[in-house]
Amino acid sequence: MFTKQIFAGNVHDLHWASVPILQKADRFSNFFRMQIMDIQIESKPSYSMAVVTLDEGESFIAESGSMVAMSNSFDVDTTFNGRGTGFFDFLQALFVGLLRKFLAGETLFVNTYRSKKKGSELMVAPAMVGDIVNVAVSEDKPFTVQATSFLASTTGVASDLIWGGFSMLFAKEGAFFLRCRGSGDLLINSYGAIEKVEVDGSYIVDSGHVVGFQGNLKYSIQRVGGWKATLLSGEGLVLSFSGQGTVWLQTRNMGSLVGWLTPMLPK
Repeated sequence: MFTKQIFAGNVHDLHWASVPILQKADRFSNFFRMQIMDIQIESKPSYSMAVVTLDEGESFIAESGSMVAMSNSFDVDTTFNGRGTGFFDFLQALFVGLLRKFLAGETLFVNTYRSKKKGSELMVAPAMVGDIVNVAVSEDKPFTVQATSFLASTTGVASDLIWGGFSMLFAKEGAFFLRCRGSGDLLINSYGAIEKVEVDGSYIVDSGHVVGFQGNLKYSIQRVGGWKATLLSGEGLVLSFSGQGTVWLQTRNMGSLVGWLTPMLPK
């Protein structure tokens, strides 16, 4: 069968593949419907900031309070941190937004920046010092992120609040994750630098150091050893991953920072 070279995979890391034109026509058109946006990460890894350049009519979603600077050519719309257009969708977005606010540590609102002319520039950064990484999300490669590590995304990415299980209630980062799906760019942030670890089998990560993960991975909460090690080692509970995929870690732990500062605070 006649074949032609087309793009396959992440636009930021282009690969080529020979595929039958007739059989792959839908995949070809879907690829070019994906939102391709100019996103540069500056001042890595300690004080990272994302600089996003948009064409006329393009939109970008960011956590409220994350905007550093922008061109005067944007329309800004503030909505609940959930998707919705109709009345029932609005109620669902309100409910999910409230859950994210009070149970997952996210802001209640997000801002959508719509560019009114080509070359509009938007700068966003997290509240804490640390890193930002741009992750490609596609229909067959959703990304699960710690709720407080979601910073921004293109409009083709939707996020759902997912229950991590009762055991996650005892972990340091709460009982919920965000599952980001769709097609586009997802910006995640961390406290400290972000390290990417490829997992093939099993891998253990302190719960306070997990930023997110992608691929065919399952996780469970475990003790780092026996009860003595759990109580005295300072490690507490860990996430045990199994399967194949990628885990993103942060090199610092917010809970450890709070524990280090607390004795120094005036009483």
